[in-house]
Amino acid sequence: MLAIEMGEYYKGGARAQVVQKVEKQLFDLYKNPELNVKPKELEQRGGAYYSDAACEVINAIYNDKQTEHYVNIPHHGHVENIPADWAVEMTCILGRNGATPHPRITRFDEKVLGLIHTIKGFEVAASNAALSGNFNDVLLALNLSPLVHSDRDAEVLARELILAHEKWLPNFAACIEALKGKHH
Repeated sequence: MLAIEMGEYYKGGARAQVVQKVEKQLFDLYKNPELNVKPKELEQRGGAYYSDAACEVINAIYNDKQTEHYVNIPHHGHVENIPADWAVEMTCILGRNGATPHPRITRFDEKVLGLIHTIKGFEVAASNAALSGNFNDVLLALNLSPLVHSDRDAEVLARELILAHEKWLPNFAACIEALKGKHH
């Protein structure tokens, strides 16, 4: 996985950088009040159909459609075999009063519970790491991710991500200073 990501980076930049460049081009185009066609750059952005899904969600709520959509919600115990305070992505009926979990989904299949707990553990650990600014907390989070296959990959990923995004990571100031010191 890391090798694939690194290859993509060297070909044209990290996916986030490519998306940022395309978004800048799109926002420049959107300034033109005469624009009346879908810009071709939108196809490079990725996330096709997200805008359609967003419009459908807004329409369902505004017009009280009572239609099914997949949304992230705090489930408040609706799903009985995961903690009640977790937010989950699930089928809901959307209308004027918001999202109501679909009545047929009250338990997750035991076969997927392990993965669900693993992903939630990663999300919680990543959130804690972002708040703490601690390199070891980042390593813990990355090692919990099923996409990271070794401690070494986690360490390389953590170091490179933190250094690449340092201007957005004020909580990591001491960590960044230490990482830069190791490179000299």
